[in-house]
Amino acid sequence: MVDDLKLIERFKQGDESAFNELVLNHKDWVLNFVLQLSYNKEDAQDLAQEVFVKVYFNIRKFRGDAKFNTWLYKIVVNQMNSYFKKQKLLSWFQHDYEDQIDHASDEPNSSKDRNRLIQSVKLLAKMQRNVVLLRVFQDMTFKEVSEVLSISENSAKVSFYKAKQNLKGLINGYK
Repeated sequence: MVDDLKLIERFKQGDESAFNELVLNHKDWVLNFVLQLSYNKEDAQDLAQEVFVKVYFNIRKFRGDAKFNTWLYKIVVNQMNSYFKKQKLLSWFQHDYEDQIDHASDEPNSSKDRNRLIQSVKLLAKMQRNVVLLRVFQDMTFKEVSEVLSISENSAKVSFYKAKQNLKGLINGYK
């Protein structure tokens, strides 16, 4: 596997195949990450594609100050925030949120609990949600979370603690 920075440099010099290689190197984890959170294969594929479209049009701005993965995580997190915002607006008009919770009672307990967790995470404040997405769903350290979100490590820890408290209240509200 060719180094990401070399691929980026080749792409900046006009080698389109370098971008294709970059996508191939990262598409699986991006798709799996958004699939874990969207619960919808078609949405996840669209979201992953949108992420790489944004990468394509913004990669010339990538300076290499941080790792490419860190930069890519920021794009994925921003894309998921937009998705959650859109889903929240749709649920206000279509009452999808209540229907989804009602249907969750027909699911096995582990799936039901996971669905409650995902729905609750979507309701967190943006920074808390971002920290949880990276810390829990991507198994990042607080140091890595702080780098991706451009916050201090302590802020990441505080946001995570607040998110856990808020999640407890939200999840208990579903029972």
